[in-house]
Amino acid sequence: MIPRKLSEADFHATFASPMQNVTQTATEVIDIWPYVQVVPLDDLLGNAIHDQFIEKVYRDASNRYDHVLVMTRTKNVFLVIVVDLEAKAIFGHHLLDLNEKYGLPPNP
Repeated sequence: MIPRKLSEADFHATFASPMQNVTQTATEVIDIWPYVQVVPLDDLLGNAIHDQFIEKVYRDASNRYDHVLVMTRTKNVFLVIVVDLEAKAIFGHHLLDLNEKYGLPPNP
């Protein structure tokens, strides 16, 4: 399995508004954890995965992609695994740092 780091543009191309929170209703299309294990540490920019915890799952309006937010040990920083629902495969990953993006404090 070869991980694919998504550029900002590639990541945003998987959005179709409105994104919907499907955390409670989403079913597992593919096991993401083998993929998470092979994501290069450099792609995590010093963040560490927090066990096997999923914070949220968002689905785009076209029902094509799920964004699975894997928790890191840093508050508001997630490894987003983008799942292509049609292909039943992982499309790629993106590190989403809400602290940096929105000026949020990284610690409580």
